[in-house]
Amino acid sequence: MAEEPGAGGIKNGRCFAEAANHTSPPLFQNGELVFQAHHVGWLISGFFASVAVVTSFWLIDQHLQWYTNKAQQRQIVRLLLMVPIYAFVSLLSYIYWNHATAIVLMRDCYESFVLYSFFYLLLLYVSDDPMEQREVFKNYKLDKWMFPLGFVKYRPEDGLYFLQLMKWGVLQYSVLRPLCTLASVGLNYVGLYCELSYSPAWGHIYLVSIISISVSIAMYCLFQLYFAIKTELAPQKPLLKLFSIKAVVFLTFWQATFLGVLASFGFIKDTKYMTAEDINIGIGAILETFEMMLFAFLHVKAFTYKPYKDLAPDGKRTPRLRGLRHAFWYRDMWKEFKDGCIYLWRRMRGKEAEKLMRKQIHLENAMGRSRRMDRGPGGGIRPQPTRPKEGMPGERPELPWLNVENDGLEAEVGLELEKRGMGNRAGILVEKSI
Repeated sequence: MAEEPGAGGIKNGRCFAEAANHTSPPLFQNGELVFQAHHVGWLISGFFASVAVVTSFWLIDQHLQWYTNKAQQRQIVRLLLMVPIYAFVSLLSYIYWNHATAIVLMRDCYESFVLYSFFYLLLLYVSDDPMEQREVFKNYKLDKWMFPLGFVKYRPEDGLYFLQLMKWGVLQYSVLRPLCTLASVGLNYVGLYCELSYSPAWGHIYLVSIISISVSIAMYCLFQLYFAIKTELAPQKPLLKLFSIKAVVFLTFWQATFLGVLASFGFIKDTKYMTAEDINIGIGAILETFEMMLFAFLHVKAFTYKPYKDLAPDGKRTPRLRGLRHAFWYRDMWKEFKDGCIYLWRRMRGKEAEKLMRKQIHLENAMGRSRRMDRGPGGGIRPQPTRPKEGMPGERPELPWLNVENDGLEAEVGLELEKRGMGNRAGILVEKSI
């Protein structure tokens, strides 16, 4: 196999990262500081990363101290951890550039959890209860898909199915991304990955293509969900939150791809102590740590802890460790994945997937009125039929279709039952009601 420019060392059908011709000299030589270009890069990147990590951990600590809305803050803490992870791993990949591929791939694995957490945070802003969330979506009808899929004529049959499609659009990335990461690390170890080559002979082009399609679908579903419930989300001002998450994912992925293309076409040259691939890693690390510092400041505004502090009873703080344990117990994600699999399996077999909610919808359509969601004991949701307004004490309640003020109650009931195709059973009903 011929050697490709910028593709690293290719020998015997294997592609491994090519080391520089000379080993980098130590920072201290004969008692003096001797700076090389990458040492300066380490200091700059280290400063940016330190600011990002300290700022993000401070904000996480505030949320853990005022952990008053477990459902929402669980997802927020997971989102906030993204910045220190990205900043630290970017710096680490710069210092240990010979192992950067494996280090960065493991970092990118967390990206899938970020999109999942933000998707469910949007749903939790609508309501903390799944039944109330379904109540919002049950009558939703998609008029048109968001750009660039506006030409697609297929529409989900109802809002519940739309919600499940959007969930799976995000969950598929949470599954595919870790699998692609494991495949990338394995292929890189045996020399079949070849990160700086886009030749079909190596695994890099295929895995990058899969990840690109998968993350694009996940981001599209995230935006499609936002536009469906933007009215309900308006009090939460979600646009800043949406930008602060999307921009991190977008910049890190496409920035790394762009730098990889530059290196593969020879725009980045080898130096005495660093190969073009090593320089590419260093440039990416400096850019990413700087961006993470900016996003850490942005998150202080976008994911403020102050509304949750106001909910604390008597201003009492919550134990940090308890909140941390709750935030990073990922059972909720696996439950959603399991429920999603069951839902799709039932639909493929032609069975009713949302039986309870659809029964409620059919009942409401038949009765011509909706059921409101009332809070039961313990904060749970208890669906109750909308009852007629009560009059003054001693008065009959006003019924919507029975004119009880008339003396001919039996005739009124019989006429209404005839209209509904139930036959004239007025006598029986009136007798029972009496």
